[in-house]
Amino acid sequence: MRLYTHTHTHTHGYIKRKNNIIKTVIFILIFCLLLYCITKILWTSPTAISDFYKEPKNSLDIIYIGASNVYAHFNTVLAYNLYGFTTGLLSADSQVIVMTKNLMIEAEKYQKPSLYIVDLSRAIETIDSLNDGEIRKTLDSMKFTKNRIDAINETLKYKSNIDKKDYINYYFSFLMYHNKWTHPTIKNLTNNSGLFKGYLLTGFTTVITPIEEYKWIPDKSDLAEENIQILNDLIYYIKSNNVNVLFVVPKRYFDEETIGKLNNVIEMLSNENLAVINFNTLEDFNNIDFSTDFYNKSHLNIYGSTKYTLYFARYLKEHYELPNHKKDPNYSSWDVEYQNFKKAFNMYTNQDFDNLLLEYN
Repeated sequence: MRLYTHTHTHTHGYIKRKNNIIKTVIFILIFCLLLYCITKILWTSPTAISDFYKEPKNSLDIIYIGASNVYAHFNTVLAYNLYGFTTGLLSADSQVIVMTKNLMIEAEKYQKPSLYIVDLSRAIETIDSLNDGEIRKTLDSMKFTKNRIDAINETLKYKSNIDKKDYINYYFSFLMYHNKWTHPTIKNLTNNSGLFKGYLLTGFTTVITPIEEYKWIPDKSDLAEENIQILNDLIYYIKSNNVNVLFVVPKRYFDEETIGKLNNVIEMLSNENLAVINFNTLEDFNNIDFSTDFYNKSHLNIYGSTKYTLYFARYLKEHYELPNHKKDPNYSSWDVEYQNFKKAFNMYTNQDFDNLLLEYN
């Protein structure tokens, strides 16, 4: 009888410990899940990079990398409607070219694009010339992985006024966005980017004072050693990994000093037999009007971006082997987003987008 009591007590204690372990594991899993969800909300404002992560694996034909010119100029859903290829935008405000290599590495985790397009408009800026917010916009939009940490380290090594002990604020940057948890609002706590597959429909009105058109001068200005090193590192990565890349200088206003530096960048890339298109010097891309097609000196409005996309999408289709997914039901979300884009355009401008296409064509 004593033996039975001892065995029963031992069994009961074992079951109790086992149940406690299960409860602890469940609690930890729930806590981690809640922490992950809260972190996603508080991390940062959504960007075109947020839309990139939403796309199914290996469904994007092109990855377009760069600053705000990318998502303001290239209408991804219009390009799809015209030719059936898909474009993902790894783009955020103020993105500088030092981040390009790690964004390519990030893209390769989810997609196998046949082409990368890299915007060069901010290839001449130094990291010290940027403020904290400008640096964070891209880095904070990346998923928290070793590659994101590498991107932070690679960027901040050019930041002369930051100590390595302060890197922690970049690694765990959701703590910096205190406005999202001290003053929560519906707009603040939702990650609805409002983008159409990365493209941002904005700038419906033109500038009040027309921008004066300028000429692209052939002179070259010296690049900072930092920019030269970053470009050489990127060139090495591209060539070592056989990455198919097209570099572009977008149509926009640049001052003479910037033009001189960009001419230096273009020469560096061309000397390495890398493809570069400068939309400011193309003779057959001459229908952009500086007085009507921009909403500021740096960004095309909806009319300018339509002209840009019509030209560039046709160029890409003619010069690269890109598939046409329009009859594939797995890509139906692109048709849906194109229709949503047209509705938004019609609502904000009181114009029919199909008529605008007919006019431009």
